[in-house]
Amino acid sequence: MVRPMSSTGGRRWSAVAIAKNIGPYLIAALALGWVLRHIDHKKLLTVLHQAPMGWFIAMSAFMLVLNCAADTFAMSAVFRRFGTRVPYKDLYLVRASTYLLAVVNYHVGQAAIVGYLYRVKRVPLMRAGGWILFIIGINVGTLFILASAGAARTSGELQIMRWIPLVCGIGIVVYAMILTIKPRFLAERRILNPLFEMGITGHAYGVLVRLPHIFVLLVWHFASLRMFGVQVTPGAALLYLPAYFAISSLPVNVNGIGVAQLVALFFFMPYVHVPAGTTDPIEFQKAAVTAYSLATSGISILLQVVLGLVCLRWATARGLKAEPVEAVAEAAAG
Repeated sequence: MVRPMSSTGGRRWSAVAIAKNIGPYLIAALALGWVLRHIDHKKLLTVLHQAPMGWFIAMSAFMLVLNCAADTFAMSAVFRRFGTRVPYKDLYLVRASTYLLAVVNYHVGQAAIVGYLYRVKRVPLMRAGGWILFIIGINVGTLFILASAGAARTSGELQIMRWIPLVCGIGIVVYAMILTIKPRFLAERRILNPLFEMGITGHAYGVLVRLPHIFVLLVWHFASLRMFGVQVTPGAALLYLPAYFAISSLPVNVNGIGVAQLVALFFFMPYVHVPAGTTDPIEFQKAAVTAYSLATSGISILLQVVLGLVCLRWATARGLKAEPVEAVAEAAAG
């Protein structure tokens, strides 16, 4: 949707719009500030110094390329389901180039693909927007479904997360009923048409093709945890990492930085290997988990920018450049 223009050509921003745009950054900053204020900075630097940073960066670079490949696979599979075939190499370049937007917001990066679908594949804007809405919903929904197992075993200050399985279960039932009944006031909205077109079986298919992407994320973060001395077991990683990813995807983080660091402390502190003779082991545990969380998010941002710039150049040369939705909408209206 294109926002109304002021007489001077600038966009008019309401108080609600400003709050929606600034709110996530404010919440993320407050959460990160709280975490950094309550950890021992010397121990944090010690953990970062002791970690095998060279191997960590190399592993992260490899996993980012693999992560984009798995994400592209899931996206191309969904597009085929909707009847549009996009060459895998082309879609990989487009998806990777949108990382330049994804460093600010993952979903904005995906939404930029709407411009590519409209301009190159001639998919109507509203229909393309519905496809991306479906993909985003599947991403978040799959994470919360997988997170339910880990959330059910939380205790202490995270006991409130035990409601996640119940909420997810109710949400799935209600959503399945909506897809089956197809209320007219929803089914007639063009951007929602693809969701009803997919139906229950199509949503199950979407979850299935999304699993390889989530598996890559699990392996990436499991390896990162171990490199920073967080000796999480494979079983614990399967339980808690999906919940960590789900929370990281919420608009209370900026590309994985914010409330995610706070939640990581509660999930992974018990698994930190504390060297013998360490003074204040709890502070060391906090430092190790925070180092893992910040380093993984930080290096991911830097590598996304590098991969995005490289693929943007190749995509532009092939005429595949993705564009922001509003820019495309304005061009179409003009």
